[in-house]
Amino acid sequence: MKAAAEVIGSGGLGSAYKAVMASGVAVVVKRARDMNRAASKDAFDAEMRRLGAVRHANLLPPLAYHYRKDEKLLVYEYIPKGSLQYVLHGDRGMDYAALADWPTRLRVAAGIARGAAFLHVALAGTTTTTHAPHGNLKSANVLLAPDFEPLLVDFGYAGLVGGQDPHAAPPPSMFAYRAPECAAAGGNVAPGAKADVYCLGVVLLELLTGKFPAQYLHNAKGGTDLVMWATSAMAEGYERDLLDPAVVAGWKFAVPDMVRLMRVAVDCVEKDAEKRPGMKEAAARVVEAVVAAMATVKERQEEQPAAAAAGGEGDRTTSSHAAYVREGSMQRVTSVVERSSRRGSNDYSYGIS
Repeated sequence: MKAAAEVIGSGGLGSAYKAVMASGVAVVVKRARDMNRAASKDAFDAEMRRLGAVRHANLLPPLAYHYRKDEKLLVYEYIPKGSLQYVLHGDRGMDYAALADWPTRLRVAAGIARGAAFLHVALAGTTTTTHAPHGNLKSANVLLAPDFEPLLVDFGYAGLVGGQDPHAAPPPSMFAYRAPECAAAGGNVAPGAKADVYCLGVVLLELLTGKFPAQYLHNAKGGTDLVMWATSAMAEGYERDLLDPAVVAGWKFAVPDMVRLMRVAVDCVEKDAEKRPGMKEAAARVVEAVVAAMATVKERQEEQPAAAAAGGEGDRTTSSHAAYVREGSMQRVTSVVERSSRRGSNDYSYGIS
């Protein structure tokens, strides 16, 4: 692929570049450093085509890939708004202001849960079932479409970065590795499905509190230990103090619904993996809480139409996934569908981490 490129992110698995191809189409090319331990080209081809075939409104599969023994490149649709992590913790511009809208955060929470639950079904019965189906679920790997629909990215790679042993634990760069059952084993246990549930809980806590989780940092220095903080607050009855003031300020009547969703998040980060809900149950509870919360919002809007016009969701368009043509030596894994419109935004923190 011949295209101008600029670095837009880096992390534990490698680096990400925005590339504009000759046709004018922008894509993200990820150089996946830790995938260089993958066994063979045939195995890599099969795995990438399997992941590229996954279809869901809240998943962003790879569009194409390039294989060499010492280099693996993955191509994705470019999502201008960037990651949930950047919008929450970056420059706090217009996108952050929009995310202070409670219905928008509900939309993000429900979409993440639905996408994760679908993955746990779609990737069941495959060669990677010894690993967490997503394996790297965190806010840096949740991209936001123009309408704030969340798109999970970098899923299903645990089996590709763990070397030739399918039962080996992936490298610490995979966030599921931070689940308590894996951390306690000193890295000798591969994250299972319940590790993804733990990761979902951390993302939900991040979304509800607006705090950057210390769990994302390799040395755990900096950020907030959201798991310990939320667990203690829930046990002692002051969970309302954890809620993001930016959201509470405009949606005080919704605080009980925020607390209800936080209870689901805390159950997901339970230290004992056996006591955590499965992903299907966790997602169902998230969606149930979101539906109830939206009903509360609708009821309040009907009572106070003028206030609702100032604080509601507003008009939103439906997002669609674009797929692009094969260029050069890239192996295409999706069909060609051009996105009808694009809006300029952040080119930062499009993490491959």
